[in-house]
Amino acid sequence: MSCPKCGNPVPEGSAFCNRCGTPIATVLAPVAQPHSLTAPQAPAQEPEQDLWKGGFSGKAQGHWWFLWFLEMPVLVYLWFHLSKELREGPYARWVFVAAAVVPVLLILWTWAIERLSTRYRLTNYRLFKVTGILSRDHNEVELVRVDDVSVRQNILQRIFNVGVVTVISPHDQTEPTLELRGIENPIEVKELIRSNVRRRRQGSLNVENL
Repeated sequence: MSCPKCGNPVPEGSAFCNRCGTPIATVLAPVAQPHSLTAPQAPAQEPEQDLWKGGFSGKAQGHWWFLWFLEMPVLVYLWFHLSKELREGPYARWVFVAAAVVPVLLILWTWAIERLSTRYRLTNYRLFKVTGILSRDHNEVELVRVDDVSVRQNILQRIFNVGVVTVISPHDQTEPTLELRGIENPIEVKELIRSNVRRRRQGSLNVENL
């Protein structure tokens, strides 16, 4: 570096020229400005949408229909093996008709009540259960709070592909064990719930780590 006035060589870092005393302008290296720190943006939340809707299926009563079909041959056998006096009695025919018809009416009545009174709906965030006919009771479970999902089926329900899906969420004070009774394709519904529970938990962990 040299003096801008007399041209005398000046050592690096000198503030003045050793010969003429002229101040030496030193060029300071620009200080690197720290990058602006901005809070990371939370991932965009996907909109809530329906994934599945269902209710009680008549196939869930297959075991009752099976028992009724077993009952009919027994009634026919008893009818033809009764004595003539009993068959011609004033109430014998009505008793056999009632034994054949009343179970059918009870099965249909139970199906109608279950079908009309309980509905289920699954979204990518929540599981809803609506019960009641005249008055309605709405209950929902956040999928992020679900701990376990299981399926229960008897032999005939496995044949007709229906069953009970049990959703366990111990932190839900309203209904910690929510049962989806008599629904079709229970294995597929269970896996759909489980996969979305996993997605919701991963999303919540990502947000907490921000």
